[in-house]
Amino acid sequence: MPLLRLRDLRDQNTHEFEVAEIRLGRDPSFEFVVSGDGSEVVSGAHARLAHREGAWWIDDLGGRNGTFVDNTRVAEGQPVALAVGKVIALGTRGVRFEVLAVAEHRIADTIIDQPAANPLAETVPMDAVRDDRPPAAPRPTPRAPMELAFMDMRTARTMVAAGGRVRIGRGKECELRPVESGDTSVSRVHCEIVLKPDGAVVVRDARSRNGTLLNDVPVSGEAVVKAGDRIKLGDAGPDLQITEIRRAAAPASAASAAEPVAPPVATETPAAASPAAVETPQASEPRRSFAGKGRTIFFKELIHETEKKSASRVRWLVWTFVLLLLGGVGGVYWYNERRVRETEVQLAAQRDELAAARASADSVRAAAVAEYQRLGSELESARAGSAPAAVVDSLRSALQEAQRRTSALEDALRRAQASVSQQLAAGDSLRQAAQEETARLRAQLANSSGGGNLPRALLDSLRQAVGAAEQRAAEIEAGLRAVRGADLASIAQANQASVGLVTTFAGADIYDGSGFAITADGYFITNRHVVSPGNQSADSVFVTFADQRTMSRADVIAVQPAPGADVAVLKIRNYRGPHVTRVDWTGTKARQGEPAALIGFPAGVAAALDETRTVRTSMSAGIFSKVTPDLIQFDGFTVGGSSGSPVFNADGEVVAVHAAGLREAAGLAFTVPARLVLGLLPVEVRRAVTR
Repeated sequence: MPLLRLRDLRDQNTHEFEVAEIRLGRDPSFEFVVSGDGSEVVSGAHARLAHREGAWWIDDLGGRNGTFVDNTRVAEGQPVALAVGKVIALGTRGVRFEVLAVAEHRIADTIIDQPAANPLAETVPMDAVRDDRPPAAPRPTPRAPMELAFMDMRTARTMVAAGGRVRIGRGKECELRPVESGDTSVSRVHCEIVLKPDGAVVVRDARSRNGTLLNDVPVSGEAVVKAGDRIKLGDAGPDLQITEIRRAAAPASAASAAEPVAPPVATETPAAASPAAVETPQASEPRRSFAGKGRTIFFKELIHETEKKSASRVRWLVWTFVLLLLGGVGGVYWYNERRVRETEVQLAAQRDELAAARASADSVRAAAVAEYQRLGSELESARAGSAPAAVVDSLRSALQEAQRRTSALEDALRRAQASVSQQLAAGDSLRQAAQEETARLRAQLANSSGGGNLPRALLDSLRQAVGAAEQRAAEIEAGLRAVRGADLASIAQANQASVGLVTTFAGADIYDGSGFAITADGYFITNRHVVSPGNQSADSVFVTFADQRTMSRADVIAVQPAPGADVAVLKIRNYRGPHVTRVDWTGTKARQGEPAALIGFPAGVAAALDETRTVRTSMSAGIFSKVTPDLIQFDGFTVGGSSGSPVFNADGEVVAVHAAGLREAAGLAFTVPARLVLGLLPVEVRRAVTR
């Protein structure tokens, strides 16, 4: 039989049900009619409690203010399982009940000795029981905790019922049914009479529809009853007089309460009940034994043994989990240490190569400058001494080649970074071009011959060409001064702590990139191809901020689908740290030809770690060579790993996000305007950053 016990948190009253379905609401026909304080928010048909598949479930019946279990709303048509300790609320401000017990059977039915067959489970005439014994024989002590004899004052019929709790009503679960099941004036379980531990016998109303009266006084809560009291089921229902109360073993303090007996009333016993229909339990019947022990002791020991086994199983599971966790953490630590050692070896080799390349580039640059000065001196000497035509032609060719090299140097200087280590590609190409040009000019000068005076006009044109070359060199120097004029050191100092190295794990591969935080709670901007390399989903993403040695886990919040802008938004877990405070969300702060700077991690982790395994940023300078609404071209040193880096203008504002570069032109980069990121941000973040 299902059992559900609830406690009303308003008045701490307990309500117990042993039916498979309980409807809650203000409808008077429901099994549980809600009234009193808080009932104004309860609907007529509010919720339903149902027992099925060995468990209790609660379902919302469409109450206008909702049904809640532990502050979580129950969706209509989606029942929620109940457990001991959960709190049911009818509306956010309505009645609240705590679940005290949910069970299939009551424990008392298992551990209390009961007779093999309950002879009083049905309504039996009291006279039939008396006729079965000799008149002079004393009454045997009842096997049940309590026996009650009743007389129906309307029909003069006598009845008897037994048990620690006697329920009165029209339902089949009741021990006493004074009416037929079709009589709806009596509730299914109308009231109950309970023997309390101190020996007192009390009556309780079971939230019946028409109420219970004890000696014509409505019952509210509990009321002590004794022999001779009358219990009335509603104003017009059965009127039952208690003629006798007997207990199996009454406490001394309650013995006197069990003795008084109302004088018997002569009644006509229904013919349907005969003395043979009732089995009188014998006091000498042997008690049932469980392994040589009483039933109560047996089940207590069984419960204790079960608890010990459960505790042992829980301890085994906890230690197994701890060992697995330690093994997993140790494995991850070993793997990371091995990667760090391999990275340190690779980094040391790259440093040696960069030092050698720097020395070679310096020597090539010095040789090119010396060669240019020598050629200029020879040209001046030729003009002053009216050199032969062949020499002048050779010098003219040399000047044209020098102008071409000047243009090449202009492109290289415009794309150069402060660190020579990041200009290896441009340095190698420049060195090769300078060596080839020097060899060609030397061959032409060695083969020059002949003489003669040149016209004055030709010498003037050569002078103009030299002047134009000198003016071009001055323009290059002015451009370099413009880049130097931007306070790049202040920009780096104010923003590099907000830049992070992004590490993406996808399958067996690891990818590096850059990005930057835009809020103090960890919203972070990077590229789509950094978090979705090769259009594959990342298994996990981590971010290591500048000047830090530990990685933080990040969640992918939004990714702009292709072919849209190559941007993505991350959220770093538990982040509280620096962030970029000046971002050009309007897309108006980048102008063609102005200085620009990029802070990131070129070459990824290989070039980011220093000798202490701390992540360090790199900064490169250049100019905005092209500005459109959807693309900003940056001329400065960038390589793989710079993806996602912030690009700043001379005022220290982030105007773009680095997205891609060209393999054949290491200094040419394409960036996404910062305003194109706004659409990916959550609404509250968008409002915060654009205030």
